[in-house]
Amino acid sequence: MSQPAGPSKAEGFFSWVTGRPKTLVLAGVLLMLSAAAFIPGLTKDTTSDSFIAKDNPARVYRDQMKKVFGLSDPFVIAIINHGPTGVFHPETLQLVQWLTDRVKKINNVDPDGIVSLATENNIVGTADGMLVSKFFDPLPTTQIQADAIRAAIADFPLYQGSLVARDFTATLIVAEILDEMKSETTYNAFMTLIKDTPQIPGVELHVAGEGAISGYLFNYIDQDATRLNPVVAIVITLVLCIAFRTMWGTLLPNVVVLATVAAAFGTMAAGGVPFYVITNGLASILIGMAVAEPIHVLTHYYGLGRAHPDLSHLDVIVRTMTETWKPLTNTILTTFVGFISLYLSGGMPPMQYFGLFAAIGVMAAWLYGMVFIPAALMLVTFKLPPAIRGEHTPDRYGRAVAALGNFAIRRPRLILAVTLMIGIIGGMGAFRLTIDEATIENFQRDEPIYYADKAINQVMDGTNYLDIVIETQIKEGLFNPDYLQRIDTLQRFVETLPGVGGTTSVVDYIKQMHRSINENRREAYRIPDNRDLIAQLFLLYSASGDPTDFEEEIDYDYRRANIRASINTSYYTNNRIVIEKLDQYLESPPHSWQATSGMG
Repeated sequence: MSQPAGPSKAEGFFSWVTGRPKTLVLAGVLLMLSAAAFIPGLTKDTTSDSFIAKDNPARVYRDQMKKVFGLSDPFVIAIINHGPTGVFHPETLQLVQWLTDRVKKINNVDPDGIVSLATENNIVGTADGMLVSKFFDPLPTTQIQADAIRAAIADFPLYQGSLVARDFTATLIVAEILDEMKSETTYNAFMTLIKDTPQIPGVELHVAGEGAISGYLFNYIDQDATRLNPVVAIVITLVLCIAFRTMWGTLLPNVVVLATVAAAFGTMAAGGVPFYVITNGLASILIGMAVAEPIHVLTHYYGLGRAHPDLSHLDVIVRTMTETWKPLTNTILTTFVGFISLYLSGGMPPMQYFGLFAAIGVMAAWLYGMVFIPAALMLVTFKLPPAIRGEHTPDRYGRAVAALGNFAIRRPRLILAVTLMIGIIGGMGAFRLTIDEATIENFQRDEPIYYADKAINQVMDGTNYLDIVIETQIKEGLFNPDYLQRIDTLQRFVETLPGVGGTTSVVDYIKQMHRSINENRREAYRIPDNRDLIAQLFLLYSASGDPTDFEEEIDYDYRRANIRASINTSYYTNNRIVIEKLDQYLESPPHSWQATSGMG
């Protein structure tokens, strides 16, 4: 005579869970609150550098060069005046000085890293040699003085397109910042400054630049999360209310949602992983996934209670979990594997960490669904929802689903044909996809940052920068005319690439200095062919100017030079072409030498 089968391991486990409801519910709440406590410490990283791993050789080198040349993603204030004299009007130039002085006082702005007409020097020849003096010496108060500055800029190619528009309708104030992770507060400070700036009729002020875009993204992420996540939560809560029409049927899935989000973002903060731009979509995805398991459990729970009113509440819960744990676990595991594979195979940190913390959230949802939900159900009285109180008559939603299923069964060939057609059309469309990205396109076209970027790129060489570092092998190698000629040739080549509005380097200063000591003759605007003369030009400059003026163009040993190309678009498809053509140029004889490029 056979013995009746004993309880399965699943039944034993869920009996253990339902036997300690208060303890497990309390532990679940404490665990959720503990994870959530880390969330306020979550940092954000919206820089373009975040998509490259910190130990990537290209980023390591670029970070080193940023320290050498004092470079960062800059903030840019554009002053635009479409009047007859452009920005070269006394009142407009005084505004440039006023803004420059106040930008220096903004926290996180490097006071020595500001470039504007109010900070830059003019280089002209004199009877004694070369004179280096401020453009604003004195600060212009008359139109004659403003016209003199305009003439000086027109005679100094370095600043045309990079600091002043070629048609003289705009000028820039470019500010390097000390800590790129503080872009949000820095951007807010810039916008407050613009708001408090005295208004001049006909003058437009815009804030843009890579640093400003990064800072604006901080605010944008907060605004999106503030709008989107509550909407998702409200919609899901409404669905739960309609589906179950009970307080516990609505509340318990939301607790699982909160625990899931807390687990993902709490561990993210505890692990020191920043919140990236792409992470903004993680909460909505987790909310949608976390609520699925409780819905399945509760639906089975209520259905089982209706079908077997003779069962005790404990038996209903244990049987519900015993019958649902395996399919739910298999579903969760496949989802977990999908996200964790993104972490293991991804090359970009934002994508990797998106996969990792989505996987952590998914497992937290599974844990709370398997333990917290049955424990919590033990603390409430079973109450059949109005939506499923009917005996066996399906409601209109059930009838609609049944009709759809019957149609699929009766028309299998039609269903398969339509599915195949959709797959073919989708596959054909996939081959026509274009992979592209532009940071500025993250914003709506009516956003101030978007309008500012477009307005500046229309009048200037560009608000996006490509830095090309050239290395010589010996100290003071940049005194060699051959190296300087090759840098100049490289600049001319880069200026032919798509989207590049212009380039600047130490060569532009050397040409201007050589011209100044040759009676300001235009034909003398060239690189000297004498190494000693080049060294003397730097010495002459230091006599009346500040030798640190070149710190963004050359290093202390005159061994490395930085070429900065201004690009008027941030689209990946365009800049990929620029980088590829530049690499081909640098690797082909006779141009080949040690050079590294990086977008800024």
